[in-house]
Amino acid sequence: MRKFLIVFAGVLALLLVFGETLLPAWARATAETMLKERGAESAEVTLQSTPGILLLLGEIDTLAADAKGVRIGELRMDRVQLSGSGVRFSAKELFLDHRVHLLSAEDLKLTGTVSENALRDLLAKRIDKLENVKVTIDEDGVHATAEVKIFGRMADVTLEGKIVEDTQALYFHMTRLDIKNALVGKAKLGDIFGDILITKLDALPLKTRIESVDHRAGAIVVRLAAGGNEE
Repeated sequence: MRKFLIVFAGVLALLLVFGETLLPAWARATAETMLKERGAESAEVTLQSTPGILLLLGEIDTLAADAKGVRIGELRMDRVQLSGSGVRFSAKELFLDHRVHLLSAEDLKLTGTVSENALRDLLAKRIDKLENVKVTIDEDGVHATAEVKIFGRMADVTLEGKIVEDTQALYFHMTRLDIKNALVGKAKLGDIFGDILITKLDALPLKTRIESVDHRAGAIVVRLAAGGNEE
């Protein structure tokens, strides 16, 4: 009986050490690696469960992350900050696939910042007709200049608009389009461009809702939220 109690106490001690120190560190390092696989230049993740052994069941009491350069789809975000509570993840995938796959959360907030350079690169990729794209952002919206070849002649283009939400996606919606040195009219070129997809949010592990899109000097700030056990 005494031997059994000693063995039992030893097992409990190992579980305690594993649950309170090794498992949280492993989950944290795995999450940081996944963020870097999404393009992050740096990533810092903190997570906590009380007791820590709850991580074995895929339960996280509080979760926070701060990363630079993460990509959501093809959109590069200069900084992403995430905070959540009551988070559930797949413990099976953590152990077998070395991945932190979020399943649900009572409350999850994500704030992402998109710089002028990141938006410029994406617009140039989305509209292959444009060359020498330059982008500035202020409180009034997005302002872009570029060149486009039309019938063999280069034309100067000025675009203005805003980043707008549409269910599970972000778009660049044009409010102004000016063309100089072109042989075609403004309306026709506008029909060619139309609204431009920035990114779809289905690339995220949880179904999210867009809470706000703010235009600021030099950047766009997007706030997302998830909760209510959405998957």
